[in-house]
Amino acid sequence: METIDWEKEREKIREAALERHARLHRLFHEDRLAFERERKRMINSFLQSIEDPARKERLEEIQEAWDKRMRHAGSQYNRFVLAQTFFWDHFYRNWQPALQDLSTLCNKLGEGNGDCNRSK
Repeated sequence: METIDWEKEREKIREAALERHARLHRLFHEDRLAFERERKRMINSFLQSIEDPARKERLEEIQEAWDKRMRHAGSQYNRFVLAQTFFWDHFYRNWQPALQDLSTLCNKLGEGNGDCNRSK
């Protein structure tokens, strides 16, 4: 019974997300300024929901940097390229080193019993 309830809830969430996307898509094409106001409202609502002050401040800084860069992009194509650049820059600066550290730690922990060692 719980599985069915969970699936129903998931479907309701999915439907709401699709409706929100359709509304924003329509707004983007019909009234760019209204779309931008709604986008900012949604971002601010999310940021206000964050309880950890340090995390909230960091996310606000990231959003400000994103908005500033996108404002000066010049075209849709440039914004797309910038978004890709931001993603990969973040990956190489943050995720890749963390994954490498985790791999190194796992290999050190597994040296004695072979639990984490990769097959060679």
